[in-house]
Amino acid sequence: MKNLKEIVETGYRINLNGKELDYSLKRSSRKTISIIIKNTGQIIVACPLETPLMYIEKVLIRKAGWIVKKLAEIRENPIPVLEKSFDNGDVFYYLGEPYRFKIVRDVGPEICLKDGLMILQIPEAPDRIKIKSFLKHWYVSKATELLEQRIKIYSLSIGVSPKKLAVREQKTRWGSCSTKGNINLNWKLIMSPLQVIDYVVVHELCHMKEMNHSRKFWELVECIMPDYKVYKKWLKENGYTLML
Repeated sequence: MKNLKEIVETGYRINLNGKELDYSLKRSSRKTISIIIKNTGQIIVACPLETPLMYIEKVLIRKAGWIVKKLAEIRENPIPVLEKSFDNGDVFYYLGEPYRFKIVRDVGPEICLKDGLMILQIPEAPDRIKIKSFLKHWYVSKATELLEQRIKIYSLSIGVSPKKLAVREQKTRWGSCSTKGNINLNWKLIMSPLQVIDYVVVHELCHMKEMNHSRKFWELVECIMPDYKVYKKWLKENGYTLML
């Protein structure tokens, strides 16, 4: 469910370093401003509800060099679209490991991992939409089970007690933490290595002590996970591959 206080505004344009760029706003109850550049080159400014447009433009101008550079990188190295056929031979990831997809006509539906294969046992003739739906349900179930375990482990280490964990699909975030102590995590994380999952879990739990990205926040993350930068970088570079 979307934040009821979230407002999306489109149609804005600004000149940055001599380039006319379109951008959109995503206003919500958040407290800070964040600039998001999607793999398509779309620019989104996530900001508090009442942030003046003049202030937003000042932030964009201040970050002009980074924005223009990022857009150039996307044009020079476009990220490939990873289309799935949901048929024999497709590759799907689970906990960072690749599995070749194989459909077997048998009692089911059921999924098992064996000898590098992700085997889907299904009684009826395979249907792409049904297969995708079943795979997603399986992934969400596995993600929920694992994330609940990791939350418990790291909650003890950090000394916090989340009120609620929600595992859902989020388009622009891998996780979030509310001021009420509710944690949201993206089910697609189950496709990444366990250390990457742990980084996101630690990141969100640390927000229960520091609701910002200050030096104090990152010091807390590093205290729990000294090599967190490795997994943060992995997610930034490979996150687009975590998809169905």
